[in-house]
Amino acid sequence: MIIIEASDLFHSYEYEGSQSRSIDGISLRIDQGEWIAILGQNGSGKTTFAKHINALLSVQEGELTVAGLDAKDPANAWKIRQKCGMVFQDPNNQFVSSVIEEDISFGLENFDTPDNEIPEKVAKALALVGMDGFEKKSPHMLSGGQKQRIAIAGVMAVDPDIILFDEATTMLDPEGRQEVLSTIQRLHAEEGKTIIMITHFIEEAVLADRVLVFKQGLLVGDGAPGEILSDLDLLDRAGLAPPLPVSAYYDLKKAGVILPRCPLTIEDLVEALCQLR
Repeated sequence: MIIIEASDLFHSYEYEGSQSRSIDGISLRIDQGEWIAILGQNGSGKTTFAKHINALLSVQEGELTVAGLDAKDPANAWKIRQKCGMVFQDPNNQFVSSVIEEDISFGLENFDTPDNEIPEKVAKALALVGMDGFEKKSPHMLSGGQKQRIAIAGVMAVDPDIILFDEATTMLDPEGRQEVLSTIQRLHAEEGKTIIMITHFIEEAVLADRVLVFKQGLLVGDGAPGEILSDLDLLDRAGLAPPLPVSAYYDLKKAGVILPRCPLTIEDLVEALCQLR
């Protein structure tokens, strides 16, 4: 079932009397339960597109439907935000309280959740992100990865159909990034959530079902990770470097060493090299 559909979507920002086009005729469909990774350089339009999905930006031109709701209708903005939660780059910007359970409760209260249901929903959301028992702690005392997982719990508490991650791992160390990625994997696999993940780390896109590549407001690539991340010409046009295993594959090929397949991960590369023996 289609959960997001865009048709000839355009958006321009006005700056000092002139307009700059950020989205230039995007058309695509996303199915319920898909994990989408969006890649592109700064200014490529990927965050602008995400903000349309979450109704943080109004549709200027074209059509956009999110979870069956017409995003052009301002009356649907609040309903769309209930259906589509967003996790930002800096989790500190999402905290409104110095106590975790109060912070998560805030979102539930805004969605008119009955008071007697809130404690159970807070506990369930924390369990989903592996942060059971942290209700009374302060988010500001946690590691970066833990903070981001609490931010995800705040979104999960209201049970959205779609979760948007806007470069949610950019400010984290490798351990924190892995914590968040593992949480996203669990939400996708076990909870069936539709995941839209904007990332600067191209190797994270390997985990997705489908990869979108943006360049100057255009959708220039759309396909499976194996197809998109091994297409050197496409990545070069978009100003992106391929994952290290893909680069190694083509370097070895130039040197006359032919691997049985193009690996996307370090583990795949090691396995492919071992098969040469």
